[in-house]
Amino acid sequence: MNYKTGVQLKDYTTLKIGGEAARFYEPESIAEIQEILKEHKENNLPLVILGNGSNMLFEDEGYDGSIIHISNKLAGIEPIDETTVRVYAGQENGDLANWLADHGLGGFEFASGIPGTVGGAVIMNAGAYDGEFKDILKSVGYLDENGDLHEVDAANLDLGYRHSWFTDHFGVVVYADLQFEPKACEEVHAKIQELHDKRYSKQPMDKASAGSTFKRPSQGYASALIHQCGLQGRAVGDAMVSTKHAGFLINDGNASCKEFLELVGIVEDEVLAQTGIKLDLEVRFIPKKTS
Repeated sequence: MNYKTGVQLKDYTTLKIGGEAARFYEPESIAEIQEILKEHKENNLPLVILGNGSNMLFEDEGYDGSIIHISNKLAGIEPIDETTVRVYAGQENGDLANWLADHGLGGFEFASGIPGTVGGAVIMNAGAYDGEFKDILKSVGYLDENGDLHEVDAANLDLGYRHSWFTDHFGVVVYADLQFEPKACEEVHAKIQELHDKRYSKQPMDKASAGSTFKRPSQGYASALIHQCGLQGRAVGDAMVSTKHAGFLINDGNASCKEFLELVGIVEDEVLAQTGIKLDLEVRFIPKKTS
C-alpha cells in the first residue's frame, strides 16, 4: 500500500495541533485496510486509527508510526430494513443525521452536532443531549490486528460512558448497524435545528477544540467545576479555557501540544485542590513514540 509522508496531523484534527506522521495511509476500501493491518502485524509496526480527529491530540513532533485515516472515502449509508441502517465508518455524523431526517427516521438527533465520524463515535460511545450511541447501536463490523473481519452485537461491546470494548482492545470499526424509529421528516429536522442552535449558543464553535476536554466526573460536571474554580480565560500560550464554555479547552490561535497539556495540568490541579475532585482527560493523547 502506498502512503504519504510529510502530512501534518494538525490538518486532520479539530484541535489543529500535531506534527508530521511518519506514514499516512488513506485507504479506499475495507480490503485495503486489511492489507495495511496484515503488513503492520507481520512487521510489528505501530499504528493509530484516525477518523475526523475530533477527540485526538498529537505531539508537536508528530507520530513515528503509521496513521490509517478513515476518511469519507470509506463513508456510505445502506438501508437494511425500514428502521435499520448500515453506516460505514467514514460517514460524518452531521451528514448521517440529515440523511436520516430526509428519510423520516428519528433517534439520531442527539448526534447531529458531534463533529466526528460514525467509526469514532462507536469507539468512544459518543453522546450529547441525553443520548448515546449505545441507544441506537445494534451491531458493529470491525477488523482485528490480523485484518480479519468480525461482527459483534452491541450487547457484547461493554458500552458505557465514553467507553466501549474498543477502548481497551485494538479494532478498526468499518461499519455499524444502527436502529432508528419512524418519525415525521419535519419533526426530525426541527429537532436537529434546535440542538444546533443550542450548541452554537453555548459552545465555542468558532474555535479549534476537541469538544469536552474532560470526562464527566461522578460528582457533578467538569464544566461547572472548572467555572467554579475561576479558571475560564486561563491560558498557556494560545491554549485557553474557553470563556464561553468552561468544559472546552481551546486552541485560540497556534497552540502547541506542550501548551495544551500544561493547561490541562493546571486545570486538573486547581480543580483537585479546590474541590477534591479528580478530572480525567477525555481527549486521547497520542505520544510521538508508542509501543
